[in-house]
Amino acid sequence: MNNNRRKFLTSTSALTASALASNLGTWGVESANAQAASGYKAIVCVFLFGGSDSNNMIIPYTDYAAYSAVRTPASAVGIPQANLLQFNAASKVYGFHPSMTSVAPLYAAGKLAVVANSGTLLAPLTKAQYQAGTNRPANLFSHSDQTDAWQGLLPGTASRSGWGGRMADKLVAANAGQLIPSAVSVAGSQLFTAGDVTAPLVVPQNNIVTVSGQGSDSVSLARYAALNSLLKAADPSSTVVKSGAAVLDRALVANATANPLLQMNSAAITGAFPTAVTNTGIGQQLRQVARLIDGRGTTGVKRQFFFVGVGGYDTHSNTITNQTNLFNQLFPAMKAFYDYTVAAGVANDVVQVTLSDFNRTFIGNANQGVDHAWGGHQVVMGGSVKGGNMYGSLTDLVVKGGQDSGGNGSWIPGIAVDQVGGTLGKWLGMPGTDIAQVFPNLANFSTPDLGFML
Repeated sequence: MNNNRRKFLTSTSALTASALASNLGTWGVESANAQAASGYKAIVCVFLFGGSDSNNMIIPYTDYAAYSAVRTPASAVGIPQANLLQFNAASKVYGFHPSMTSVAPLYAAGKLAVVANSGTLLAPLTKAQYQAGTNRPANLFSHSDQTDAWQGLLPGTASRSGWGGRMADKLVAANAGQLIPSAVSVAGSQLFTAGDVTAPLVVPQNNIVTVSGQGSDSVSLARYAALNSLLKAADPSSTVVKSGAAVLDRALVANATANPLLQMNSAAITGAFPTAVTNTGIGQQLRQVARLIDGRGTTGVKRQFFFVGVGGYDTHSNTITNQTNLFNQLFPAMKAFYDYTVAAGVANDVVQVTLSDFNRTFIGNANQGVDHAWGGHQVVMGGSVKGGNMYGSLTDLVVKGGQDSGGNGSWIPGIAVDQVGGTLGKWLGMPGTDIAQVFPNLANFSTPDLGFML
């Protein structure tokens, strides 16, 4: 090997090692001398895996005939008008799904808002542009691709990150001194919490974080102590070894910090979460989030991102029964979590937002189900939400009309996920330049702030 080639390989190896080290994960070491943010704020993403039929979550009441004409014939995927929980928006009456009795009063109280017809978009899109392939998002109607898109995947980039993780990247200085990552998933490893330079904490929905094979016996404790000693003695001359040891060391610190909190129930938690809620998976996940929020004084996190999720929303058959069963678990859990924030004095500092792969077709299928579609509705809940209002608007509900991307009621979104996230980022106090880097497509929309947060 000649000298020039050896020199080239040596230099590029060093660059690769540095790049690797920078992406192994951190949560504030570089900003130890930075000024932390004041107060506390958190976003809780509630993901409904499978594609929730939001056509039956938010239903027109004034214009019920247009809904009923399509949804209640032989396919039987419609909800009777008499069963709807009525609410007012934009001079019309709408209805919540009848399983939303626990949260519907929050709309009237101004603590819950509806974000109508939102979805994955690159830019505002007309039907003509969609048919011409102009600005059409890739891989529409695909579960995995649209789940990634809702969670913030940026196509064509070198790394896979989500918008919660990228916000965490931008808020490292605000979280100076934190002992656990600011992005936390209680639903396994998720793209939403993955940053470009920060790593998330993944916790189980009803237990503590453990090191594989670790126990509480004397031998296990001695082995754990030896591991800590080895990490602190890592070879400082090797960038990769030193950085890898530092990441593992911080992970162990995060676990040691979080675990006591994940075993505690304050009076606020106990009072807010009834047994009927904690017997459900989504209830257990939100209780874990409450425990970590309770421990914010210990963890040192000032800006935080949580991800919880529940599956089963891919309702190609028996959509009424299946969705009702799911909503009977989801909304009581979200209400219990909101009640916790009130009891804990953080209602104005924590917001819940639902997300899902996509909406379902307006037209039902032969199995009394609905198939993959596009634009749908979300709810946002919290003390700082400008609730009692609908942001955006329902489509005209005309199959094959100007807002139907196909022929079965697959609505072209009027609001982009970037606008939803950008609005929440502004509420967190992020500068516009940082928000633009988290959501590069946001510049394509004339309303980067939808206005649903105080």
